[in-house]
Amino acid sequence: MKLFSHSSIILPVNDIKQTAEYYRDTLGFSIEFLWEDPPSYAVLKRDDAVGIHLTKSDTPIEKTRLPRLYIFVHDTDAVYNEYVKSGAKIYEPINDTDYKMREFVIEDLNGYKIVIGKGIQ
Repeated sequence: MKLFSHSSIILPVNDIKQTAEYYRDTLGFSIEFLWEDPPSYAVLKRDDAVGIHLTKSDTPIEKTRLPRLYIFVHDTDAVYNEYVKSGAKIYEPINDTDYKMREFVIEDLNGYKIVIGKGIQ
């Protein structure tokens, strides 16, 4: 029996609504849940596989200390093309790494870097 179900990162952001709409409109996530009005918490999902939670932060986000999120996909090129078309900020273009990953990096409107990739043979 598997004991773990799934996981989600919780990202502090200054504007929940704006960030949730960016993830929906630009990155293809669905907004599953908004708490309060104006929102102080949100739950976002993509393909029932990736969850991102947002929490309201009134303090400035220190850009130099932000974690990177790695999202594993089935087709890196398809996601890359989708994000180029949707206007996502490509921080590092798609490439094959020496550690056998085909990946690229986007930067969201809060400065979070999201690496998207898949292992290659």
